[in-house]
Amino acid sequence: MDIIITLMVLLSSALILGSIADKFGIPKVVAYIIAGMLLGHIASGLLSYGSELSGISEVSLFFIMLMVGIEATTELLTKHIRSAVMFTISSFIIPVAIMIAVSVFAFGLDPTQALVTSMAIGVPSISIISVLVMRYDLLRIDDGARMVSSVVLTDVIAFAALAAIGASTVPVYVVVLSILAFVLALLFFDGVLRHNAASIRRLFIKEYNERHGEELIFAGVILIGLVGAALLQLAGITYVLGAFFAGLLIHDAVVGKRVYGILQRTFRRITNSFFIPVFFSIAGLQVAMPSDYLELMIVLVAISGAVGGALDYIVGLNRLKELGPMTAVALLGSRGAVGIIIADIALLGGVISINLYSIIILGTVVLSLILPVMLGGEGRLADAQHEKNKN
Repeated sequence: MDIIITLMVLLSSALILGSIADKFGIPKVVAYIIAGMLLGHIASGLLSYGSELSGISEVSLFFIMLMVGIEATTELLTKHIRSAVMFTISSFIIPVAIMIAVSVFAFGLDPTQALVTSMAIGVPSISIISVLVMRYDLLRIDDGARMVSSVVLTDVIAFAALAAIGASTVPVYVVVLSILAFVLALLFFDGVLRHNAASIRRLFIKEYNERHGEELIFAGVILIGLVGAALLQLAGITYVLGAFFAGLLIHDAVVGKRVYGILQRTFRRITNSFFIPVFFSIAGLQVAMPSDYLELMIVLVAISGAVGGALDYIVGLNRLKELGPMTAVALLGSRGAVGIIIADIALLGGVISINLYSIIILGTVVLSLILPVMLGGEGRLADAQHEKNKN
């Protein structure tokens, strides 16, 4: 099928199913994946994953991660670092460590496959969590920021681990040191930008008011993302992490609130309306119902949900001041973009098989259908409690 018609079918199917899912409180990302899965089986002779869709998927992934970086800030990584570390350990590190051990010793996966599979199923997703946090207006309180800070830290660790095990021609310690050096350079550069923020803001505002200035600013932001992605790609690390880190440099303290708001809204609209549904429907298109590993998927989903949920509840009791601990369980149980991205990169790199890729997608769908739904009642209760505390 012609690539344009293929995109039309994928996008329209994803958007229709996403709109239906949203009315029932189901994350749209899950609906996009299901749309791709359905199309892959219903129209398997007409719609198939090939080099053209692979290229579109990579471009979409670049813009998704650049937008996630723009939505976040370096301050978000550092302001609530203690709570972020605690929730990262409870929601990700401990459950994933158990999942890896079970995958290796009970199901016979090699350590690399076990790490990727466990990490992809067990990693909270910043895309879905950000949407949920905004939907329930939780960023206006510190506990909401703590949740987002935690998942940003978790996702950075996950991508760093993926980069380390995926760099076949580069020693792991070189990859880890490269990421550390890149992050330190990023924080230093961000500090320089903030120190000279006033003059840089004036430059951006002046440029924005010039003819064609808006186009140049948008092109410049994309170029910054491409430079960051290229640097880490050349170092033997996935470009995904570079695009995310580059996006962190774009914030209102540097470019000004007005320009930042325009950048944020524009990238969000084009990414949410095209790149996200296309990327995740393509991911679903690759899913084949696995003949193996179904028992593994059930066990890993159970460990991620039960162990991670229990630990998040305990940490929530001690670290959250305005939100109930069940909010932490529901938010940090959200799966989606990051897990699928990790699985997609690992599949393209030959690290995992199509069967393991498929159980990752299915496990992500199951967890995203169960845990975030809990936030409906809990979010309203937390909001009522917050209003009570204010009064």
